[in-house]
Amino acid sequence: MEEKKDDKIERVTFRVEDRMTYGVLNYDGNELMAAITGYDLNVVFNMRLINSLADAEACADALADVFYQTLMEQLISRKADFIQPPNK
Repeated sequence: MEEKKDDKIERVTFRVEDRMTYGVLNYDGNELMAAITGYDLNVVFNMRLINSLADAEACADALADVFYQTLMEQLISRKADFIQPPNK
């Protein structure tokens, strides 16, 4: 598919200090076990639907499940040998 000469590519520039990081430290607190990083991260909760502590906990649990599934996919793809029993 050819790009028209009239089409312009839009670019956005961010400053280094605009980068956001959310993370989980390891047990001794010296290194991140997991991190969400990037520019222009937009964390939004639909507060119209979150009306109680139970709603908030259900939302957090559902997000945890999403990250758990992603972690398991990466773990299996990179270290699949841990799921197979050792050869005797």
